[in-house]
Amino acid sequence: MGPAAWPGLFLSRMRKLYAAGLLLVAAAAAGAAWWLHVPSRYFPAAELDHVAAPLRRIDFEYPEKGPEVYGTLRLDVLIDEKGVVDRVDVVESTVPPSFRNYAVGMSTATRFEPAQRRGRAVKSVKRVEVVFAPPPATGLKPGH
Repeated sequence: MGPAAWPGLFLSRMRKLYAAGLLLVAAAAAGAAWWLHVPSRYFPAAELDHVAAPLRRIDFEYPEKGPEVYGTLRLDVLIDEKGVVDRVDVVESTVPPSFRNYAVGMSTATRFEPAQRRGRAVKSVKRVEVVFAPPPATGLKPGH
């Protein structure tokens, strides 16, 4: 093969590389589309049409006895496509472990209306913030 054939050989190899690149881009796009439909993925609120909602109000009651505790607890509640809590992760906490455990237990026991994405029930992650503070004093004396 003489020097006159080199440009043709070069173009032939460039076409093959270009085709391989296109296949790689197509495979990446297919992988991204597959990822969006993977049932094990928990979608954040920003990617949902409707976020998961508790079927009943969650009342985090302050304990009647014990020390006065002020603090905040942020949780990520991972909810499956049936509205059942799979897991609760503590993201941030300024409260004692007993308060954390109480809030995690209450969140785990809660049933949700599942989140919706493109008309289908999907797994989701819901950020919950719980603020603990003692209830205000009523100002009444016992017996009145």
